[in-house]
Amino acid sequence: MKCMIKRVAALLLGLSLGLGLTGAAQAQLSDAQAEQLMKLSGQWEQLASVATQMRDGLLQGMTAGEKPASAEVQQKVKAAAAVAFEVERVRVAARRAVAENTRVAYFPELMRWYESPVAKRISQAEVEDTARAEADIKARTQRGMALVQAASPQRQQLLVRLVEVTRAPRASADIVINMGTMLPLAMMRFDPTAKQLTEAELRAGLEEQRAQLIQAFETILLAGFAIAYQGLPDEALAAYANFMASAAGDHFTDIGEKAFEAAILAAITALKP
Repeated sequence: MKCMIKRVAALLLGLSLGLGLTGAAQAQLSDAQAEQLMKLSGQWEQLASVATQMRDGLLQGMTAGEKPASAEVQQKVKAAAAVAFEVERVRVAARRAVAENTRVAYFPELMRWYESPVAKRISQAEVEDTARAEADIKARTQRGMALVQAASPQRQQLLVRLVEVTRAPRASADIVINMGTMLPLAMMRFDPTAKQLTEAELRAGLEEQRAQLIQAFETILLAGFAIAYQGLPDEALAAYANFMASAAGDHFTDIGEKAFEAAILAAITALKP
C-alpha cells in the first residue's frame, strides 16, 4: 500500500484532511495514539527509509542531466538536505497529520486490524520492501509483472483489487505532482541563476501529465505489490483488500497520503541555504 507510493515518489524526486469530523470542538487522536498507530502500520519505520531515500535521490538528481548543478550549489544543497531530511522532522510532521485528521471513531477498528497477526505480516512486508530501495523502477516493474503473469488467476485478481481499493495510482500521481511542484521552488533558493518559475506554472505542466502518470502507476504499482507481498498467502491479501475497502481502511488510506505529504512538505520547507 503506502510503501509503494512512498517508493515511487522518493525515486522520482531524484529525477525531477479535510476528512476529519467537522465542528468547532473536533476531537482528534493524541500524539501517543497517532504514533502507536503509525508504528503498528509500519509508517513510522518506513519514514526513516524514505527520508534517507529522498535525500539521496535529491543529491543524485543534481548531478544528472545535461546541465548538472554547479559544485557550489551541490555542496550547499548537500549541507541543507542533511538537516532538512532528518528522520525526526518528517516523523513529527507525519504524526501531527495522523493525529489531527484520523477520525477518533475509527481508532478502535484501526487498532484491531493493525494488531492482528495478518496485518503485522503485511506491515512487515511493506517495511522490508521500502527499505530495499530499488533504484531501477523499470527493472523492478518488469520483475514484478513477471510475478503477476506467473501467478494464479485468483492471485492476479487480488493484486488488481489491492491497487483499486488503495487508490494507489491516483495517490501516487498526486504526490509526484505535488513534489514536482514544491522541489523546484525550493531548489531555486540555492541557485539565483536558475530559471525562475512560479508554482502555478510548475503545477500546470505536471497536471497535463496526470492521466499518463495514473496509467503508468497502474502497472508500476501492480508489479510492486506483486513483489512486496510475494511471501504472503492469498488469504492475507484477501483480508487486506477487505479491510482497505472498509470505511475505516478507506479513511486511513487518505490519512496515510496526508501524513506522507506533510512529512515531505516539512522537509522541503526546511530545505534552505
